[in-house]
Amino acid sequence: MQARLQSFGHLRLLDESGGDIAFPEKALLILCYLRTRGLSSMSRADAAGLFWDDANTAAAYASLRQTVSRVQKRQRDLGQTYLTFTDTDIALGPDRVESDVELVREDAGLEVLADLLADEFLKHVRPGKPALAGWIALQRTAHVALLRRTLLQDSVQGGTGARQARSAAALRLLETNPEDEEVRAVLTGQPVVPTALVSRRPAEAVSPLPMDAMLPRHSLPRLLLLPPAATHASRVAARFSEALIEDVTIGLCALRSISIIAPHTAAQISLQADRAATYARHKISYILETRLRDEGDRHSLFAQLLFFGGDEVIWAERFPLSTEGLARSRQVIARQITGALATEIERNELVRHDYERDAVAYHSFLIGQGQLKNLDLRDIRRARKSFRDALQASAGFAPAMGGLARSYFLEWLVTARGDGDLLHQAQHHAETAIQADEHLPTGYRELGVVKLYARQFDESLAYLDRAEALSPHYANVIASHADTLVQASRPDVGLEKIKHAIDLNPLPPDEYFWTAAGAAYALGSYEEALAYIARMKDKEPVHRLSAACWAMLGDTRKARLFMRRTYESNPNFDLEAWMTIVPFKEDWQRQHYYEGLKRAGF
Repeated sequence: MQARLQSFGHLRLLDESGGDIAFPEKALLILCYLRTRGLSSMSRADAAGLFWDDANTAAAYASLRQTVSRVQKRQRDLGQTYLTFTDTDIALGPDRVESDVELVREDAGLEVLADLLADEFLKHVRPGKPALAGWIALQRTAHVALLRRTLLQDSVQGGTGARQARSAAALRLLETNPEDEEVRAVLTGQPVVPTALVSRRPAEAVSPLPMDAMLPRHSLPRLLLLPPAATHASRVAARFSEALIEDVTIGLCALRSISIIAPHTAAQISLQADRAATYARHKISYILETRLRDEGDRHSLFAQLLFFGGDEVIWAERFPLSTEGLARSRQVIARQITGALATEIERNELVRHDYERDAVAYHSFLIGQGQLKNLDLRDIRRARKSFRDALQASAGFAPAMGGLARSYFLEWLVTARGDGDLLHQAQHHAETAIQADEHLPTGYRELGVVKLYARQFDESLAYLDRAEALSPHYANVIASHADTLVQASRPDVGLEKIKHAIDLNPLPPDEYFWTAAGAAYALGSYEEALAYIARMKDKEPVHRLSAACWAMLGDTRKARLFMRRTYESNPNFDLEAWMTIVPFKEDWQRQHYYEGLKRAGF
C-alpha cells in the first residue's frame, strides 16, 4: 500500500485513495523531518531532543519509547513498515512514503508551487521545543522565498492556468507580507522591477534572506473575503459570483492600506464552526460576505462588509443581475464593491483607535462579545466579567461599556424577575457608553432597549432611530428596533424588520429568533412562531412562549410540557408579576399573551 505524507496544512498520512491512515503524530513529524532533510535516519537522542517538550531528558526518552511502541504496533496492524527502530537510531523503513514537501523545488514550476504552498508547512502543528519551532519557521521562510522567486521569474502572460497560478501565488505572498510592492505589481499588472531578492538559492540556504521581508505584518487592517454562500442559483451565476470575489480581491490588493487574507485561507475559515474565534485568531478586522439569490428569471447579489471589532455591518448593497448580462456586469460590480470597501474601511479606520489602542482591552471585549451570543445566565455573567476586564485595562473603552449595558439587560430578560436594579445598571452603562463615544451606535441601542422595558416607547424608538442612522446596516441595532416595534404593538412592522436583520446576519444570536417568534405569536401565526423558536440554539428562555403557542394551537399536552420546563429552569416564575412588567403598549397584545399562558396551565 503506497502511502503519501501531507505536510502542508494538516499533517496527515494518506492511502492511495486519499483516505487517512491513522498514525501517531510524532511519528509523522519524524517522517516529515527525514523526508524534508533528505535523511534516511536520525539518532534517538536527536529525536527526543527535537520532538518532545520535556525539560527532563529521561522523561523525553520515556515519551519516545512509548511512541516507538505505538508505531510498531500500528505498523503490524497495517502490514507496513514506514519506520524502523534500533537501540540508537530511527530510520526510514522499506515501505516508501511519498511526501508533498519533496515536490517543493526550484524546477517545480509556478502552478505546482502555487497549489502546494497555498497552505503553510505544518500549519496546525504546535511545536513545543524552540529547536523544532525554529526549523519549521525556516522551512516556511524558504517556501515563501522560493514561491516569490518563481513568481517574479514567471510573470509573463500565459493561459488561464498560468494566470490563476500567478494570482494565487501573489495573493498568498501578499497575505504574508502586504508591503511587497513587486508582488503587488505582478498581481495588478504593473511593471516589475527586479531586485536582489530574485536570485536562485538552494532552499536550505535561505537563512541569509532578510527575515522581516517574509514575516506577517499585522499593522494594517486585515480583510477577509469569504467565498460566496452556497445557494440554489445556476452554475453560471455561481461561477460569476466566485469570479467576482476574485476580481474584488485583486482590485483591493492595489491598495497599500489593507492586508488581504488569501482565498485559500478564506475558504478554510468559511468552514470553521466557531468563526468568531477564528477571526480573532487570525487578527481579522473586516469580513466581506456575499450571497447570490435566485429570483426566477434573474439573480441578485447581496454583499455586506462587517467590522469584527464592533460586531457591526458598516456597508451593505444588493446588486440586481440578469442571467444574460452576468459577464458584462461582473467588472462593473467588482469596481463598485472594491470602491465601496476601500471607502468604508478608510472611514471606519478613522474611529477605530478605540478598539486597538489597548490590545488587552480589545481581547477581553471580543471574549465578552462571544459569550453574549448565548442566552444563558452563566455566559451572560461571564461576559460581564470580560467587559469589566476590558475596562480595567482601558477605563474609557466605550464598546465594553455598551457590552456591560447589554449584559445587565439580558440578565433582566432571562431571569424574568422584574429586577429594577438590573435595568438601572443597563441604563447607566448605556449612557456612559454614549458619553464616551457619541458616534458609537451600541450605546444608543442599549439605551433604546432599556427605555422600551421602562414603557417609554417614543423615547425607545428615538434612540433606536439614532442608532440605526449611525449604522444603517447594523443587524443588532435593527433587531433591537424590531423588538421595540413588536412590544409597541406593531408586530407586523416588527416582524418585517427582524426578517431584515436575519437577512443581514444569517447566523444570528438566539434573541433574533425570540423577537421573530414573539411577533409571529402576536399576529396569531403560532406555527410560524414555533418555527422561529426551533432555530434557536438554547430554547430554555422561551419555554413560556412555546407553551403559549401550543396552548393556542390546542395541544394541551405539549403546552403543559413547556409550562413544567419553565418552572424547572425558573422555580420562582410568577405569571401575574411577569405580566405587570412585560412592556406591551396596547392591552390587546397583553391579553393575547396572557390567554396563551393561562391556557398552558400557568
